[in-house]
Amino acid sequence: MTLGPDIIFLGPSLLHEQARSILPQAMFLPPAAMGDVLGAAQRFRPHSISIIDGTFLSTMSVFHKEVLYAIDLGIWVLGSSSMGALRAAECHDYGMIGIGEIYRKLVSGEIEDDDEVALTHADESEGFKPLSDAFVTIRATVEGAQMSGLLNSAEAEALIAMQKARYFPDRRLSSIPSDAREIGIDADRVEVLRNWARHHVVDPKRDDALALLKAVAELPAGAVPIEDRPGVVMSGVFSATLARDVVVESTDGHEVTPDRMRRYAALHEDDFENVMREARHTLAVLALGGQIGGAPTEGELDEARLQIAQRLGLDVDDLNDYFLTVDLDTRGIYVLLAGEAMSLRLENSWLGRSRMGMINEQFMNALRLRNRYLEVKSAAAMQQTAAKSVVFEPRPSNLALIYTHAALTGWAFPDDWDEYIEHHELGSMGELSVGFLTSVKAHHAFFGTGVLDPTEDVVITVSDDGPMMTRGR
Repeated sequence: MTLGPDIIFLGPSLLHEQARSILPQAMFLPPAAMGDVLGAAQRFRPHSISIIDGTFLSTMSVFHKEVLYAIDLGIWVLGSSSMGALRAAECHDYGMIGIGEIYRKLVSGEIEDDDEVALTHADESEGFKPLSDAFVTIRATVEGAQMSGLLNSAEAEALIAMQKARYFPDRRLSSIPSDAREIGIDADRVEVLRNWARHHVVDPKRDDALALLKAVAELPAGAVPIEDRPGVVMSGVFSATLARDVVVESTDGHEVTPDRMRRYAALHEDDFENVMREARHTLAVLALGGQIGGAPTEGELDEARLQIAQRLGLDVDDLNDYFLTVDLDTRGIYVLLAGEAMSLRLENSWLGRSRMGMINEQFMNALRLRNRYLEVKSAAAMQQTAAKSVVFEPRPSNLALIYTHAALTGWAFPDDWDEYIEHHELGSMGELSVGFLTSVKAHHAFFGTGVLDPTEDVVITVSDDGPMMTRGR
């Protein structure tokens, strides 16, 4: 597939304006959070993804396996400076390219603690302006002062130790003068240190970010060679991450995840049962096919491609363009073709049950094969966006939400709620109620409808084991 842009996740380590002046053809995005590498890989089909800065604490950090997944797609993945250096040090054996001194010191063990690259910063509206200083910057600056003869080794070690003892948001170069006074340095030398810390900052994170930009410009033009790709094992948890954390964009600009699309379809699409049945069938075929006949051959994949093209009314040569419009990456295309190929060998079986959200990928493929993916994505994303504009205070009861949703949409109450939730893999009553709440909110936003009180006896009996433990959106 066509290689897209070079994507760089960048925040406080280097100003975006300066980075763009060095690498104008690249796409610069805010610091990476969990799922952002997966989303960038799928949405932009990039030539490379570079992680310089990333989030942590309040937002989950970039997941190691999403880095390996991107490399498996043939995307060059680089890291430096901050979160990128940490992930590169942890993933360099699997193909991630580390750049710079901080990365080198992490690999060698000279730097052992993650907090040495951590700092606090403002948001995107203020250009991710640093609000504290990274320990690597403080240490390098103090060592620079020592090399210039402004400090002896004992004084430098004491100043560095005082900064290290602080919680990372409280570390600042501006506190060096007060620290110096505390360890007994005289006033004249304190003033010299103040000027040094202000005008002679040594910033390894910035230097490494600049080195990464140069490395991106020198990357090979093509994709990562197949023999150099790590071969990611698709566990249930990682499949759930792909479904719940990767954001796709509808043609009208709204965002939604594949998991939310499936949940939307469960409550709103008349053919949900048929799509779900086909998804289960394909999941079963893939699971059993490896035991009966092994992986599909090239001939079987070619036949599958032909069958899919005929079903969609497309020429085979036009399939790749279609796959791009329905959010399929290289691996996703293979999975779609493999499912069709295995269906030529096998029939339905009990193996179609999935766990941890693995059904999402096959459900999305079933929509794609019906040429309904874009329609459902647009509707689900628009509903999510509309619902965000509505707040019910107090929150209506689940019974009221369910009754209102049914009255507005014609959705039928299941006879057995536990069986319905389990069979359709909707997680729990708590998770299902989010779908009802979203539906009712969106109807209110679009049509001004309210929440109805049940006018008949409606009993909901369900044993709720709680939501699946993934982040979701």
